[in-house]
Amino acid sequence: MNAAIATAATAEPATLQVHPPGESGWLPPAEVAALTPEGVRERLRALQPLITAHALESERLGYTHPRVWDAIRATGFFYHFVPKRFGGCEFGPEDFFRTSRVIAEACASTAWAATFLVEHNWVAALYPESAQQQFFAGGRYILAPAVSTPPGRATPVPGGYRVSARWKYGSGVMHSNWCMGQALIEGESPPAIGWVAFPLAEARVLDTWQVQGLLATGSNDIVVQDLFVPEHLMVRSSDLQNGTTPGAGLHANPVYRMPSSAFLGLVTSAPAIGAARGTVNIFRERLKTRKVLGTQVVLAEKANMQVMLATAELMVRTAELVFESCAADVHELARRNRSTDIAARMEIVARNTHAAHMARDAVRLMVDHSGSSVHHLSDPLQRMLRDATVACSHVIQDDQVLAEQYGRSLLGLPQITSIC
Repeated sequence: MNAAIATAATAEPATLQVHPPGESGWLPPAEVAALTPEGVRERLRALQPLITAHALESERLGYTHPRVWDAIRATGFFYHFVPKRFGGCEFGPEDFFRTSRVIAEACASTAWAATFLVEHNWVAALYPESAQQQFFAGGRYILAPAVSTPPGRATPVPGGYRVSARWKYGSGVMHSNWCMGQALIEGESPPAIGWVAFPLAEARVLDTWQVQGLLATGSNDIVVQDLFVPEHLMVRSSDLQNGTTPGAGLHANPVYRMPSSAFLGLVTSAPAIGAARGTVNIFRERLKTRKVLGTQVVLAEKANMQVMLATAELMVRTAELVFESCAADVHELARRNRSTDIAARMEIVARNTHAAHMARDAVRLMVDHSGSSVHHLSDPLQRMLRDATVACSHVIQDDQVLAEQYGRSLLGLPQITSIC
């Protein structure tokens, strides 16, 4: 093997400088109190041209362009799941996903990073009260990736844990100030897994996110070595799954009792489904002006392209309806204290994944019939396809595994995976 190639293959990735929120960009309490889900959505819809205009540069940077990120922060979106007792909005999942899809219509990669970081404020609200007082001090939110693969190692010590890990896929890390990581708790039988939280300044972020799609999510590796994490900054994964966390008992709102895996599945689908809606919008407008090669015939006049547009629209609309029903059902499980219902969770996750894959297939259909020029890197449709494809590769988007689990559930057979 060439020595230069061998060195490149084994070299440690560079440590990155992240861009955590400073003292500016936070909304005053009165403005947060006046926020409504509809108002936040309208602010974000007005930002779509800005998001689109910076999408290519965001890909080159490897994270959402700072101008776009600051504009999204100014809408109030990040306060969505912060509990009211800490100065937040405490809105529900249905509005959350309607809002996140608005961002994805312009750039799925930006939507992925923002949606995950908003959702992780929901996770933060599930920790013990003392932890939440740190997270939400001064009426603020946190910006934190939540990383699970591969799980780290947490060794119990007086007052907390010593944690070592190298986690992958830290979506949103480049704009973050905290981090949450999954770790196997040593010495427990049966084995138990918890989520530890710590200031991101105590970790290293490695330049590893060199991928096909979702480039602007900055989903780099995060490393900690023998880091002390106080006991109150851990929450058990089993409690997150079952809606039995300390935060579920602290906050009366049932939104904080939703099952984490079913909710996470929806978070991974929203960018793909929003991108599919954005693709339909662009594809429709292009048909009105693009001409059949060598003629003056506009493609919109061709029956086959009319059928193509209708098919894509029906696929996307179906995906949206299935997705919205999943969001409502996750919320309903929490309202009825049924988050421990594994069969119900399996059904929701399987339906959600089916919706996301249908949306991705709709994007692929439109790109396949948009001519060669669509594959220029400056064209938003090829970016939407790449982003939707990578989004559907998330572990909780594995349609074969999840369909198997749902089929087992329909037959009364036991679960054989921990995904749900």
